[in-house]
Amino acid sequence: MSASAPHTFPLSGSGLSGSGQKEAEIVWSIVTGLYAAHGDGDVGSVDERLDPGATIWHSEAETLLLGKRDLDRLRAERGAAEIGPEAVAYRAYDPVIEVSGHMALVRYWLRVDYVPAKNGTTPCSERVRNTAVLRRSATVWRIVHLHEEVWAAGSVPVADAGHQAADAG
Repeated sequence: MSASAPHTFPLSGSGLSGSGQKEAEIVWSIVTGLYAAHGDGDVGSVDERLDPGATIWHSEAETLLLGKRDLDRLRAERGAAEIGPEAVAYRAYDPVIEVSGHMALVRYWLRVDYVPAKNGTTPCSERVRNTAVLRRSATVWRIVHLHEEVWAAGSVPVADAGHQAADAG
């Protein structure tokens, strides 16, 4: 028995029809729902989208997170440290999605916006390149691997960023 051909769902339009398009849209909703839940502080909804054994190359961790236990440890460390600016919004965009049978591969960008600092400066948004691998068991898609790579670090105040750019030129 051969696997079905991969379905691609880029932002500009997938050209898919029927079940391939529907599966790509469902997969994308899992990814975007993860960030919506994270932004709302809804840990339970985040965890519903992750396989309990999911591996994560998290932008805040040096080592590979191996399952929910490691993710919970990172969450506890983050809460205790309270380092850096507070994120106010997450937006996943420009997806490229391939669905093949019970597996899906999603490549996308994530923009993280921050709350203005107490001194009135607004931190720059952070841009993160991501890859998510999802697996469907029964009728439920869950993320089994997530890889984050910070491409443009945020938190440098916008006013300072402009001065740095002018100084560099």
